Amino acid sequence: MRRSPYSTADQIGIVVGLDVEASVARRISRNVRCSGGRPDIAARHAQNLVAAGARSLISFGIAGGLADELPPGALIVADQVITDDSRYPAASDCATLLGARVGAIYGGVTIAASVTEKKAIAALTGTIAVDLESGPVARVALAAGIPFIAIRAVADPAGRALPPAALLELAIDGRPRLGAVFWSVARNPRQIPELIATARETSAALNALKRACRILAR
Repeated sequence: MRRSPYSTADQIGIVVGLDVEASVARRISRNVRCSGGRPDIAARHAQNLVAAGARSLISFGIAGGLADELPPGALIVADQVITDDSRYPAASDCATLLGARVGAIYGGVTIAASVTEKKAIAALTGTIAVDLESGPVARVALAAGIPFIAIRAVADPAGRALPPAALLELAIDGRPRLGAVFWSVARNPRQIPELIATARETSAALNALKRACRILAR
């Protein structure tokens, strides 16, 4: 009988980008590492998790939407991850259980901030969402010969551009640098409505991830 890659919590390694995502992911496994939105650190964390005994790897968290039909909070389970130079397989068996959309995710190296950039990625790759962790984590899983899963929820949809304050580099622990955010808002207060919308959409995505974790943790 085929073993489910998410059946034994202690054998699951999870890589996220944000501290708030980590707190949600710990409902599935205690083996959670946060990259702070840096793909190179995500790869290092994935390698360390494998070295520590992980038998499957999960890329988990919010994502930018690339498909017009996906609203904030839409849950996605990847069937493959596409990067600029490779394609990586992903296990999507849990999608039905989660009520998630199955599709390809683009593993980016920088945030897709503008609507124009999102449209270009979608047209070039056929992917439906983009994040910064799935590419490196999928690469490590393939090299280790273990299952890889990407569970993502859309935060900013395809038609939403991210405001400058949302693009600032995170602290290494995945938390926003509040001083830098306040300074960005002070310099450009016109972005406040966009920031509010982004926060609301991120909340919808996090709620979807919490629901997914409740199901997987049963």
